[in-house]
Amino acid sequence: MYYGGRNQPRPYVSGKPVAKGIIERRDDLLRLVESHRKVLAFLTGDEHNYNRTRLGPGVEIYPPDWKGAKVELRRRFYQVNNGAAGAPYYAQEQTPWTPHVKGFSTQNALCLFHVDGPHVRLEVINPETLEVIDGAVLR
Repeated sequence: MYYGGRNQPRPYVSGKPVAKGIIERRDDLLRLVESHRKVLAFLTGDEHNYNRTRLGPGVEIYPPDWKGAKVELRRRFYQVNNGAAGAPYYAQEQTPWTPHVKGFSTQNALCLFHVDGPHVRLEVINPETLEVIDGAVLR
């Protein structure tokens, strides 16, 4: 979730907001992915749509006025969002990384990862119609 680049939205525990906002929590996840060289892609599902984004050096992920610490992405990997399982859908939000978003869809989506040794291919289909929504060779 990006919330228009606002870092204020955060979960509450015992009636009190946690210390880190949404962008800082996202950065924690990106640092974890970045630290494990074997991670090629990870799945998310909070946005109610399907999309695939290749993150890495040169991909802007912060709002223009961001003053906090920034994670440095030194290698490329994919975020595959599949929150398209039947909840009310979201249209594509404008974010700093929007130019890198591929295969966006609000259809119901099933992500299939085909692994053949070092080769990994993503196939995304609509489970109701079997229509191919997206596909990509990830490695």
